[in-house]
Amino acid sequence: MVALPTSLPNSSVYQVHAQRPYLKLADVEQSARRRSRGEPAGVISPIVLEAVRRLDALFEIERAINGQSTEHRRAVRQELSAPLVANLKTWMREQRPKLSRGTDPARAMDCMLKRWRRLAASWLMGGFVC
Repeated sequence: MVALPTSLPNSSVYQVHAQRPYLKLADVEQSARRRSRGEPAGVISPIVLEAVRRLDALFEIERAINGQSTEHRRAVRQELSAPLVANLKTWMREQRPKLSRGTDPARAMDCMLKRWRRLAASWLMGGFVC
């Protein structure tokens, strides 16, 4: 179980800041639009796609408990989201050495790992900005 602080000012700001690079890097539609215009489309890293898939699993839990009582949401987050958050951190630490320093995926991962304690607590206490 993750030790949670009692309050999280601006937790949504941390989430958005940490997640946005992954979402931009995995923008398949934008890549297709660029290709259709004859412009070079960026390569979408399999590591980035997996990060987005893992984040989306957490979003899915949050969407399912939206509108429920605070106690219920907190219990579900501890039961279902906490293991996913812990696994995400482990996975990110395993994947980070595979990324070249200075690349966008590496910077996005470094950003999340540097702020991990705050992010994990905000995800498990306050939920996601959906």
